[in-house]
Amino acid sequence: MDYDNLIIEIDNKVAVITLNRPEQRNALSGALRAEFKDFLANKPEHIRVAIVTGAGPAFCAGMDLKEPVGHHEGKEQWSFFKELFNSSTIFIAALNGPVVGAGNTLVSACDLAVADPSATFALPQITHGIYGGVAAAMLHLSFPKKVIAEMALTGLPLSAERAREVGLVNAIAEPGEYLNVATALAKRIAGFETEVLNTAKHVIRNVPADDASREAALKEVRLGTLLSRPLREDRVIDTQYGGRR
Repeated sequence: MDYDNLIIEIDNKVAVITLNRPEQRNALSGALRAEFKDFLANKPEHIRVAIVTGAGPAFCAGMDLKEPVGHHEGKEQWSFFKELFNSSTIFIAALNGPVVGAGNTLVSACDLAVADPSATFALPQITHGIYGGVAAAMLHLSFPKKVIAEMALTGLPLSAERAREVGLVNAIAEPGEYLNVATALAKRIAGFETEVLNTAKHVIRNVPADDASREAALKEVRLGTLLSRPLREDRVIDTQYGGRR
């Protein structure tokens, strides 16, 4: 699979997706998002785990601010993150450096994250007089509201250790070892049966957070009924731009 803005490397059941716009700090341009969506739609069926990392010194600088910004673009951005979040493939973010703006949304849409100690996490839009609504919306899936407020209202970055403490990052690798750690994790996960992985991801992503609804949903899982029918509309990222119903 040859792309201009992505490098795709496949080793058995694991794919490594490298955001390949190092001069632009791997900003998520429309062209890059289109290529990523094409990969999601056409990836080989045997791929069970995909690692996402960045070329150069940064993981992702967020959206490409040189491109138009408006309601249409916001809907398309949301569509991209929604497709990634709802993919049956297990995604691991291998964070090689700064994560800015919507780069945090990309990490949040992944299932797991391994960071280099140099990685930082920032929502600096407020310092430019704007608010990144699309970037912040999906962070609610990973961060407590107070942490999002800390990032969005101050514009100050979180360290890799702080991101691990609040749950955005699973592990911090030794310097320069982030991809090796992510690859070892991916190969372990890829060794399990596809159906079991699909079931695990389904339950992890869709069991409600509140106690009463979670108890009912887990009872459905135990009875084997939750996974035998299509997802309810309120259990997946909304198909309409703007978040959950």
